[in-house]
Amino acid sequence: MPFLIFNFFGLQVTWAACAYGAANSLSMLGFYIGLTYIILHFLFSKMRIRDMKIMLIIGVIGIIIDYILTNLNIVSFINYNTQYLPIPAWLIALWFVFALMVPYSLFWLKKNLKIACIAGAIGGSFSYFLGHKLGALQLTEPLTISLSIYFIIWGIIFPFALKIADRFTQTNLNTKIATS
Repeated sequence: MPFLIFNFFGLQVTWAACAYGAANSLSMLGFYIGLTYIILHFLFSKMRIRDMKIMLIIGVIGIIIDYILTNLNIVSFINYNTQYLPIPAWLIALWFVFALMVPYSLFWLKKNLKIACIAGAIGGSFSYFLGHKLGALQLTEPLTISLSIYFIIWGIIFPFALKIADRFTQTNLNTKIATS
């Protein structure tokens, strides 16, 4: 239970640091907080290999999605140079931290993918809206179109992320049963 609480608040703290840092010319703040969370997660996790796989798959999918949306001018980032990374480092860290939350504090939603779809659509699009309002990113006007795009994407990506986490969790359980 303490790990689930740590996991849940890890994303909240990372998100806040990312939004605050990006909006206040401290863009690496969120990256460092996210990296610190990731290190602590792997220090305390009992499922490191599984968590690494889930983090990389979901994280890379999220990075690709935001990269595409950036190139389509749906979202843009203040003081961001695309020379080295496809999206800002703080957003990369945030995707990896989110991915580590999926098999833990959000995993209960795997039982009802319709609820997960709604929760993802509302929560995901709302987080980008909040980031926009705080000045961490800019969404293309009119906001209803940008937010609708995120609403649809997050309504798909979140249940998909739960399926990915479930697959690796089931594979891990099956391996343990087979070796027993």
